[in-house]
Amino acid sequence: MRLMPQIAAAFLALLLAACQRPDPPAGIPAHLLEIIEANRAIALPPFPEDFRERADAFLTQGLTHEEDVRVSRERRRAILAPNEGIREIFPDNDPARSISREEASEDLRFLFDLMKYAYAGYQYFGGDDVFLPIRDSMLERLAEMESPLAGLSFLNDILVPGLWPAIADNHFQLHDVTLGAPRRRALMSEEFVLRKGSDGYSTKIDGDEYRLVEAALGGQKVEGVLPTLTREGEAAYAFGHFADWNQLGIQALSVTLESLATGDLLTLALRLWPLPSFDWPTTLFHQYETNGVPVVVNRTLSYPYATSDATKIFRESGASLRGAPVVLLDLRGNGGGLPNPMLFWIGALTGNWSLGRAFGVFNFRSMSNGLGSGPRWTTGLEPFVSAPALPNESLIIALTDNNIGSAGDLIVGHLRELENVIFVGTNTKGALVTGGVVRNVLPHSGIAVIFGIQLHLRPDFSQFEGVGFMPDLWVPPDQSLHRVLAFIERYGLLRGAK
Repeated sequence: MRLMPQIAAAFLALLLAACQRPDPPAGIPAHLLEIIEANRAIALPPFPEDFRERADAFLTQGLTHEEDVRVSRERRRAILAPNEGIREIFPDNDPARSISREEASEDLRFLFDLMKYAYAGYQYFGGDDVFLPIRDSMLERLAEMESPLAGLSFLNDILVPGLWPAIADNHFQLHDVTLGAPRRRALMSEEFVLRKGSDGYSTKIDGDEYRLVEAALGGQKVEGVLPTLTREGEAAYAFGHFADWNQLGIQALSVTLESLATGDLLTLALRLWPLPSFDWPTTLFHQYETNGVPVVVNRTLSYPYATSDATKIFRESGASLRGAPVVLLDLRGNGGGLPNPMLFWIGALTGNWSLGRAFGVFNFRSMSNGLGSGPRWTTGLEPFVSAPALPNESLIIALTDNNIGSAGDLIVGHLRELENVIFVGTNTKGALVTGGVVRNVLPHSGIAVIFGIQLHLRPDFSQFEGVGFMPDLWVPPDQSLHRVLAFIERYGLLRGAK
């Protein structure tokens, strides 16, 4: 495969930089370094040689020039202004207008045209084979309804139930209903502290040492252990499990332990609790220092918070912290927006300006989204390459939770590309199968339709929506800051970092 000169030079620079990467900070336990390396390999699997060819299969098929022009003309009057809120379409005192059955039918056909000609996930979620039968079924259901009908009835009784089973995209919204994937969360018990040795995991009960023999959840065997930080900052393990949202009601972990002194078996039933998410105060940027550790807080990248002024602030902050032994980056609650300010911070801090190996990003171009003259993918990341972790002098400890999504997910993925980064908290939301969100409105009902015109594909095509990126250490997010500061002090990381 031939590389363009600029890409070849960049790839060579990556390889040379990888050969010069620094050693990890002294003091970090060996088992934690192993966890970090394993999680990086999961987050950044290699791109297969046929990645682009397989991605092309998700390009919407059968778009003729004439049809594209027709949908483009119709859509021009259906685009919402960037700052026009959904609630402005449905004010609280008038939640929906009444529409005739014929008007609802026109809206329905327009919605499916809009998806086919502008939504990057249309073919990804099955294309015509999936969506045309859904459209026809909706039309049949609509023909049985009385005319006129309320717009919210059209939304809640026709559109949402029809599309919900087909679309698992946290950026796809009908009015204020998101057709997202089930979210996965961790369940954990901190009743016992476990440590890992050559013979597996062990814990102390009433002063006696016990070895973990087996763990089961809902009758199914599971590993039953998650790496964590104790309240005293020790990198250890706790009983826990990573589960689908709809499994969170199953909270009884059956644990079989063996006494190292007597060989007797002990069975415990442990109650697991979901690690929570919180609504953190919106903060574009805040920097302070505590216990000698610089802390950078970023909880949103959304307009109007993320502006050119923000980019300057982030760049200056990153440059001022370059060479700091430890930097604590608090991303909890970052729901996304525009990633550039945070990318400038990472670049200024680490010297790495070319990031983007966690996803292949494809932009869907057609006249109907106003960005081209025909159906095709465009991307600035070709050809897709895999490379070792990028060198990074400072130890970055990133705090994560289940409310990090969209561009927040993207930033966590970029940080995974770097050496010397530890993630503490929970998995991110996983809201990035599509991006580059555009906003539309159905002409008769006024129902807002929001979706992405970018398709983000994992190198191994694995599911990301609802799963997100895993932390290295699972910690309740409301306690992660305190425990990380104790961790830094316990292992002397301010002294040992290079």
